[in-house]
Amino acid sequence: MAQDIFEIKTMGDALRNTGYKNIECAMSEIIDNSVQAEAKNVFVIVSEEYNTKTGRNNISEVCFLDDGTGMTVSELEGCLGIGVSTRGDRKGMGRFGVGLPQASLYACPYVEVYSWQNGYENCKKVFLNINMVRDGEQTVIEDPIAATIPDKYKKYLDYNVLNDDGSTRNIKFKDHGTFVIWKECDRVIPKTVNFLFNRLDFTLGQKFRYFIGEGTSAIRLIHHENPDFSYDIIQNDPLMLMPNNYVLGNPDNPGSISPRKNINCTEPVFEPYGDDDHPDGVFSVPIKYLDPETKEIKEHNVVVKFSKVRNIFYDKTAIAGDPGKTGLGKHVKKLEGISIVRANREIDFGQFDFYENIDQPQHRWWGCEIRFDPILDEAFGVANNKQHVELFRVDEEDFIDEEVKPVWIQLYNFIHSTISSMYSANKATREGARTAQEVISPAAEIINTAEEEDEPVTDSATESAKQNTPIETLTQKNREELIEQGVEDPSEDEVASYMNNKVNIRHKNLGRTTGLFDYSFEFGNCKVVLNMDHIFYKTTLEHIFNDNETKVAFELLIASLVKAVDDTNGSQSEENDNLIAVWNEKLRRYINAQQNFAKKE
Repeated sequence: MAQDIFEIKTMGDALRNTGYKNIECAMSEIIDNSVQAEAKNVFVIVSEEYNTKTGRNNISEVCFLDDGTGMTVSELEGCLGIGVSTRGDRKGMGRFGVGLPQASLYACPYVEVYSWQNGYENCKKVFLNINMVRDGEQTVIEDPIAATIPDKYKKYLDYNVLNDDGSTRNIKFKDHGTFVIWKECDRVIPKTVNFLFNRLDFTLGQKFRYFIGEGTSAIRLIHHENPDFSYDIIQNDPLMLMPNNYVLGNPDNPGSISPRKNINCTEPVFEPYGDDDHPDGVFSVPIKYLDPETKEIKEHNVVVKFSKVRNIFYDKTAIAGDPGKTGLGKHVKKLEGISIVRANREIDFGQFDFYENIDQPQHRWWGCEIRFDPILDEAFGVANNKQHVELFRVDEEDFIDEEVKPVWIQLYNFIHSTISSMYSANKATREGARTAQEVISPAAEIINTAEEEDEPVTDSATESAKQNTPIETLTQKNREELIEQGVEDPSEDEVASYMNNKVNIRHKNLGRTTGLFDYSFEFGNCKVVLNMDHIFYKTTLEHIFNDNETKVAFELLIASLVKAVDDTNGSQSEENDNLIAVWNEKLRRYINAQQNFAKKE
């Protein structure tokens, strides 16, 4: 006796365990359909209700409203069937025919789909309720029926959106569109709107950055119960090249960021990394593949793009301490890796064995993107839920006789060598030569201006050094000081300018047992060295130095103390040295006590 291939009643749990990585991936599937339907606007509307078990509001429904072309009756009646594709071509994002039902069932047991063409009055609806399937009450997707979307959401069909500048724009969905509602959401994590929106803001901006950045589609998050907590997704480019990006930089305050708002931040942080023939960092790489239909060997181009951090956001002038500990460094850490983009939508992100990262945080400071068309889906091993590709290390000898080698082998040498070059370039930026102007703190110029009106103190330590040391010796000492700081061949003017500063300030590793700062007057000026190994520097200063104005202010604080020591050294040299030594020791003890106190709490 013939048997069914599967028993529909027992498939409930299997259909819900659809293998999505997270809720962002599932939601991206629904947005894919909207973008594929040429939607200019996509609303992601989240509604919550009070949960008596948790004592807080939890997400109960998630809706997707778009102004795309809408679905015909035949498309609508097939959209919730597993394996029924309404978009079978290889030009766009969706062609596998599993996205809408699989993504929906990942998040909830009950999904309704409404769609209309030629006016909202033609709206029709289909639904899938996995609990009814399990109970034998639903065995088919019923024919679409005339319906209207739930009353609570009808206001969005003609909606005024408040822009960031205070103006409004009207968005109409009544001519054509689709409305998908996930009901009885039990697997949406995070369960609260605030945390969910934070994740969606970052992730959807990354996945759909090209559609958002090019103005093709706008995606807006809306909290139904609190419309004021609503905003458009901003493109989040892992290559850090896009204008109007989620994070931009401020060269005057290079470690600080203002995600989304970009207050005082206007410049892309990275720049293209290419060569003379590819200054935009974009390379076309031909890939051989086996046509799945004709079995012929064909060739199609993959586009690979590279970027690296701009020096003004990364070198030691920009960030004296560890750049990875700045706000910018922590952000790019989240974006470290290679972006895989299919049909303008990111579908995967990771290392893919193109490089190794074993305690090498410098890898966060470059970007790489591999873009391909759906014609290469089989070559890249694209999963049917478009969450990942099959790119991983394989032994080339296993394919030595194969005319068509895995994509990883075809791309490895080019991508690996370029990543190595970017890594080395960034490393050189942190270690390389600099100009005298780059090593002089802005605090030095401020001090020079402030001291202009004061008469030199004739018995100061610096005046004594000038009077008792040959000018040639002073010049050589200052020259060597500049060379030590990375200025390879300082000019006479650069050395003279450095010598004429009242105070020169450095940040240097002096060891954990040395005081917070050291000073000397033998150069004919005040030399101040802040100790980057000191516990106070590591626990406090590194963090507040992310703000350049704060950094300069602290340098002025220490410089004013040292200049006071300089001016009084003629009469109380020994007392001054003792005072600074005692001060340094007390600071060390106090900070250690603070650390121990914090551990007890």
